[in-house]
Amino acid sequence: MESSTSIYAVRTTIGQERSVTDLITTAVIGESDVWECPFCSEDFASEKATKQHMKGCKKKGKKDGEPKLISKNQLLGRVKAILVPETLRGYVFIETTEFRDVEIAISGVPHVRGRVGGKVSLDEIDKFLAPPPAAEGISEGDIVEIISGPFKGERAKVQRVDAGKEELILELMDSPYTIPVRVHADFAKIVERAERKEAPATAPTEGEEVKASSFDDFDDDDSFWAHAPDED
Repeated sequence: MESSTSIYAVRTTIGQERSVTDLITTAVIGESDVWECPFCSEDFASEKATKQHMKGCKKKGKKDGEPKLISKNQLLGRVKAILVPETLRGYVFIETTEFRDVEIAISGVPHVRGRVGGKVSLDEIDKFLAPPPAAEGISEGDIVEIISGPFKGERAKVQRVDAGKEELILELMDSPYTIPVRVHADFAKIVERAERKEAPATAPTEGEEVKASSFDDFDDDDSFWAHAPDED
């Protein structure tokens, strides 16, 4: 990220993050400046194209003039990136030079629910940008289907999870042999989870209050998560 830019958060309707991003992208790079011929008032996308037209404009006559800039794309070159984390629903992040650029970019965009005050640091969203480990969520005893490689289509039971290498040690269920098979976690799809033994719940002692965790409970006032959204 350039030192002159900052990241800002925009709240969206859950499930509409991509459509909001597409519309913002169109506003940033899909729109161009509008220049007008001073003789015939015809519009062009650049000053160069306008001047080229003016040389042969039928309404020029003996008049002199210069191309007129009618409107300018205020976001072009200012919005540097739009981030859409796959694992954080309901948010789009915009990296730009000023907060007012965000307001311009989201003006009139459907499914935008508001802006979040304050700036966002890369540390706050870095965990949402990195893909989760392939073996995450797979445990010993789970039944998986191998979806690639020489054992594609086979069902197997997870004997061990090697999280460091993101590999699974499996036992093929339909094989007469019990030779363990090592497969990368990307090549396995869970079809049945093993039963988990839940730890018994303990009641709070007298005088002890149970505090429910909340999305809005943060100690760092500078974190963007601690800011209430600026609703339209």
